[in-house]
Amino acid sequence: MIESFHPDPIEFAQNVITTCHRLNNFLTVLQCQSEFLAALPSNETQPEIAGILTDLDPLIESATNDVHELSKKCRDFLEGK
Repeated sequence: MIESFHPDPIEFAQNVITTCHRLNNFLTVLQCQSEFLAALPSNETQPEIAGILTDLDPLIESATNDVHELSKKCRDFLEGK
């Protein structure tokens, strides 16, 4: 007989909290960068954008993966997998 796996709700909740903290940190970085760009004179904005986007690229990739994994884990949790 195959035994079904029921995820531990406490472990799942901790994973959700940890992921939310990482996403919140990412959004804070985005907000800071946005405020930085808004404070620049318009002639300095364009050169700064390339550097900011280069710096943000790994963070964007990580946040995307976090959201995808959290979505998958939520679906699995709700389905009792």
